[in-house]
Amino acid sequence: MRPVESRVLMPRVVASARPPSDVSGPFVCGWSAVGECAVVRVAGQIDLATAPAFDTELRHVITTKLPKLVVDLRRVTALEPAGIDVLAQAHDLAVEHGGWLRTSGAATWLADLLRTIAPRHYPTLAEALPAYRPLV
Repeated sequence: MRPVESRVLMPRVVASARPPSDVSGPFVCGWSAVGECAVVRVAGQIDLATAPAFDTELRHVITTKLPKLVVDLRRVTALEPAGIDVLAQAHDLAVEHGGWLRTSGAATWLADLLRTIAPRHYPTLAEALPAYRPLV
């Protein structure tokens, strides 16, 4: 009997002006600018294996693009503590750079969890964007 080969899919970060469409791996992340705000779209699982790629992308967007960002979580299927830590650290980094971090679109279980940490969560992406809902 032949041994079964296991293929490990590495996290991918997609930097484009379009939302991520290829969700073949466990994690896909991409960003686009909407006015003076960056929208980071995430799909798949944010766990111990994918958190470093998520952290790298958020830090890149905050420090080199726009420090005001909304993380769109509509397509997130799992968020482990490592992902929560990434969001909390990104929030702090955004504030250090004169910006802020908001989350949007998470499933109910995730939205309840996010309310316990610093980032503000909005039901929809439109509500989280400053053009639609000013920071209060």
